[in-house]
Amino acid sequence: MTQEPAQNAPDDDIARAFAALRGEVSLTRAALEGLTAARERIPDYSVTLSQIAKELADAASGIERLEQSPAARLSPASLTTAIVKASVDARAEDRALLSDARDTLSRSIGRIDGIVHRGQAADRQWQRVWRAAAGGAIGGMLLMAVVPGAIARNLPASWHVPEWMAARTMGLGQKQAGQRMVATAPDN
Repeated sequence: MTQEPAQNAPDDDIARAFAALRGEVSLTRAALEGLTAARERIPDYSVTLSQIAKELADAASGIERLEQSPAARLSPASLTTAIVKASVDARAEDRALLSDARDTLSRSIGRIDGIVHRGQAADRQWQRVWRAAAGGAIGGMLLMAVVPGAIARNLPASWHVPEWMAARTMGLGQKQAGQRMVATAPDN
């Protein structure tokens, strides 16, 4: 009896070891199957990674171009000097453009002023013509009122020019005009 339990003990240990091994193998198999399934579910990032690689290469070439540019090699003081010089040049161009625009505007204003002055001169000329015509008419009336009388008084009395003028003015004959003038004359 003592031997039988000893014989059964190694069989039980082996059976337990095989059972444990079987459990571990099944766990390992389940883990491998899970990893394979997980690998199949992983998305394909190769397109995205190639785009990222291309963009990184573009950025690297851009950085390299920036590093090669003359502005990147300048010190802050020389860069400031270059910026100031560029702004002075730009303002000089603007100043020249403004000067040209000012000159063009001045010429245009001069032309407009000339047109306005010509129009005003024409208006003033018409005003002068009307004033001269009115002055001439008034002067002519005054001359016609004064000069014939002065001439008539300076002509010989035998010509009877004043009497003739009075008769014509009154629209009567000389005798009737003279009688009427004597009748209406104030007593001196």
